[in-house]
Amino acid sequence: MTKYAVIGPGAVGTVIAHEISRVHDVTLFGRQEQQVLLQTVDGEYKINVSSLVLNDATFDVIFVAVKATKLKSILPALQNMCHSKSQVILCQNGIGQLELMDGFNAVQAVVYISGQKTADRVRHFQDKKLIVPNTTAMHQMRSDLHMTELELTPDTDYDRQSWFKLLVNLGINSVTALTKNTAHVVELPVVKSLTEQLLVEGIAVAEAAGHSFNSDTVNDIMAIYSTYDPLMGTSMYYDTLAGVPIEYDFIQGTVKQIAVRHHVQTPVLDVCCALLEGYQYERL
Repeated sequence: MTKYAVIGPGAVGTVIAHEISRVHDVTLFGRQEQQVLLQTVDGEYKINVSSLVLNDATFDVIFVAVKATKLKSILPALQNMCHSKSQVILCQNGIGQLELMDGFNAVQAVVYISGQKTADRVRHFQDKKLIVPNTTAMHQMRSDLHMTELELTPDTDYDRQSWFKLLVNLGINSVTALTKNTAHVVELPVVKSLTEQLLVEGIAVAEAAGHSFNSDTVNDIMAIYSTYDPLMGTSMYYDTLAGVPIEYDFIQGTVKQIAVRHHVQTPVLDVCCALLEGYQYERL
């Protein structure tokens, strides 16, 4: 029997752990022992959280759902949880985290799970989908989890899927964090226009890096935003409200670095990066 673990009792980690628990034993880890209440359209569920620092067990599959800014800090504990064949799946916003995973058998999922954690309560808004590289191991895991509502989808065009989600995050995370408003802020014409310009620039950077998108991509992403609950925030929105470090380096900062490398002009992104970097200043 496969032993599963999830690190990170936030919205993404709690939803993943709950779905896996339908068919497998799974342990959800956080900084301390506690219990979180998961609220879904189907009801409310109490989820136990174990202490990561007190763990002495190893696991076959480990989903890492802490903020990208916290990844380095949990690597020693993660190493102790792994045996020689353990599979680690990063479930975080942005790209670039795999560079930190030397020595681990790790992949990064493209995450479509929207939720909000407040104190010990997690509210799931929509989606339970993880897009992963098209490997034999991921197909086997998909088979193991097929009785759950967690959509683990190996994709032959994983790199493009990863960039598409990066673009989704680039737009909505930037405007919700900078306006400190929820998803309905995109309804405001001036914010809608700004978001579209930011996406156009992001697509130009993606194409310079070798990832093709068509003329409908901006409309496709704006259509995704229109499906969001108006009161739904993003990870950056909640982090700025809490006054904690944001995942800037893995989203906007990464896109900006690639733009500079390929000499792509990004005036709207430049302003967003300046403001977000200003927020991040001396918070690390």
